[in-house]
Amino acid sequence: MASLEVHGRTASEIAQHCDLCAEGDENIPAETYCTVCDEFLCTTCASSHQRSRSSKNHKLVDKESMPRKRSKEGQGNVSEYCKDHPRELVKYFCPTHGDLLCGDCIVKNNHMCKMEVIAEVSKGYRNSTEFKQHEVQVKKITDKISKTKHEIDLKAVSFDDSKKHSVKQVRKFQAELITAINKMSDEIKTDIETKAQSTLALLSNLKTTSKTGELKVHSMTNVIENCKENDVFLFIATHRTKETVMNVSKQIDEVENALENIPQYSLRKTIR
Repeated sequence: MASLEVHGRTASEIAQHCDLCAEGDENIPAETYCTVCDEFLCTTCASSHQRSRSSKNHKLVDKESMPRKRSKEGQGNVSEYCKDHPRELVKYFCPTHGDLLCGDCIVKNNHMCKMEVIAEVSKGYRNSTEFKQHEVQVKKITDKISKTKHEIDLKAVSFDDSKKHSVKQVRKFQAELITAINKMSDEIKTDIETKAQSTLALLSNLKTTSKTGELKVHSMTNVIENCKENDVFLFIATHRTKETVMNVSKQIDEVENALENIPQYSLRKTIR
């Protein structure tokens, strides 16, 4: 089927619709085209576009002169949405504050700064000094992060080695301490055993002395008992046994003194 030709173009080629109205689901024919924003506009939106502070100096072309399609489509057209106005595309840049803005940002925040159109200022940006400096800065911070991570890994390995060495030293000290305690315990037990044997031998001698004295006293008692019926015999027996009584008494005194001086053994813990 043949299509209607209008000034060398078909009707389908020029039947563009307003991009802004299309965002509100309205299908309004475009009457003008903004060469800066790369947008097709209806009469109402074009009027608002020319009154806006951010776009009043943009170049608009009429329906007869506007292109069949966006001239920057797939090249410089901005497709990033505003973080504050999710339905609006980022189109402007404020060089004073470094802000990326949409049309609503400029209107609602009453920006007084001179705005730049991103589609224009971004031309050849990949070869700009600013971008190259940014790449250098990014590489520096990337290298710095890599170096920091490497240092962290080295510190972690060093700390782990230090921990293992410390644990090894503790275990070595523990073994040395146990050896020293065992040696000290053996020395204490030997000392106790030696002193105990000496004390037991002394007690045995004291017991023998006491038993001998007991036998002597018992013998004297029997002699005196047998002499009680005769004063002469009693007198003689008493005088004969006085020296024995004195000797036995002296021996028993020595036994008592020895008993008082026998040490008592006890252990006192000094390690806490």
